[in-house]
Amino acid sequence: MLAVTLPKESRKATMCKGFGSALIGHALQWYINLPTRSISSFASLSDKFAEQFANSRSLEKTSDGLYEILQHRVERLQYYIARFNQEKVAVPECSIPTAISAFKRGLVPDGGLYKELTMYPCKTMEDVLSRAWAQVKWEEDVASRAKASRSRTKSRPDRIKEIGMNDPPRERPRTPGT
Repeated sequence: MLAVTLPKESRKATMCKGFGSALIGHALQWYINLPTRSISSFASLSDKFAEQFANSRSLEKTSDGLYEILQHRVERLQYYIARFNQEKVAVPECSIPTAISAFKRGLVPDGGLYKELTMYPCKTMEDVLSRAWAQVKWEEDVASRAKASRSRTKSRPDRIKEIGMNDPPRERPRTPGT
């Protein structure tokens, strides 16, 4: 890359000319549509740009917003974890105790994970997420087993009668000494 020293009086004009090369989308379109000779200095270009696009800036998220993320009654835990993490990474310098507290407070209160985190508090977010993913794994396993059980009974109702699954359990014969 070639570096050229510019005279002091032409630096601002060069900055005005090069300003458009850093723009894309709507900002570039705005720059292209500026009336000819409507900008007298780089300062006025900067002011007009800020005036035009000041409301386009997104507000910085705070940790208070994490307390608004709630797990819905029918929402699977893994989706709540994903939503929470997506918001948490958008919060600059979020403290660990705040993140843990907000995550726990957002859980369904009668759920297993809420109970576990209340009885056995965590000191790091990694521990919280480790327990959360263990809970997700357990819930998926329970759902998978229930689904498999339903499909077995639906696919072979005749077999249930045949092997006597509807009969009451029989007592095991006792052997001497037991």
